[in-house]
Amino acid sequence: MLTPGPRGKIPMGRMTPARGSPAGPEHHPWWFHPFRSWVRRPPAYFMRQLWRFDPELDCTWHPLEEKWGIWIRNPRIQNPICQGWGLLFTVAPDRLDDRVFARLYAASCRRWRDGKQYFDAIEREMARDREKREQQYTQDTVDAAMPFFDHSKIKISMCGTSNGSKFADYHS
Repeated sequence: MLTPGPRGKIPMGRMTPARGSPAGPEHHPWWFHPFRSWVRRPPAYFMRQLWRFDPELDCTWHPLEEKWGIWIRNPRIQNPICQGWGLLFTVAPDRLDDRVFARLYAASCRRWRDGKQYFDAIEREMARDREKREQQYTQDTVDAAMPFFDHSKIKISMCGTSNGSKFADYHS
C-alpha cells in the first residue's frame, strides 16, 4: 500500500506490480490426460459410444476448468506430460451428448477424404462467417446513420401549405 508523502500526495515514481505465484502444472489442460489413473471418467454409456465411434478416443474431466476433455491416442506425441495423447477439444459439462459426436464427425476422415478437402471446408466456413460479420457491420452502420440522415433533410419550417421548397415564399 502506498502512503502519502510529506505534502499529502501519493508518490508516482517507480512502482512494481505485485506478482502472483506461477500456476502449477495442474492448470495446464494436458495435465489430466487418460494415462493418469486418478482422472475422473464420464459415465460408462458415453465411453461405450465414444469407443464405438473410434477406439483411439478417450474422455477425462479437468476439475480446475470444470470441462470434459476429448483425447485421441497419438504415438507421435512424445511430450512427457501427455504421454502419447492429443487433446482434441474441451466440452462443457452439460454438453456431453450427441453434439460431441457431431463435432468429431465434422472433422473426421469419414466425412472428408483427405486433409485438403477438410481445409477447404474450413476456409469456406471462415469466408461465410466473415461475410456475415461484414453484412451485420454494414447494417449496424446504416441503422446508426439513419437518424442523422433524416435529421439533415431539408424540412419546411413555415406555417401553412407548402409547395415542397423551403425558399418558395422567401421574396414575397
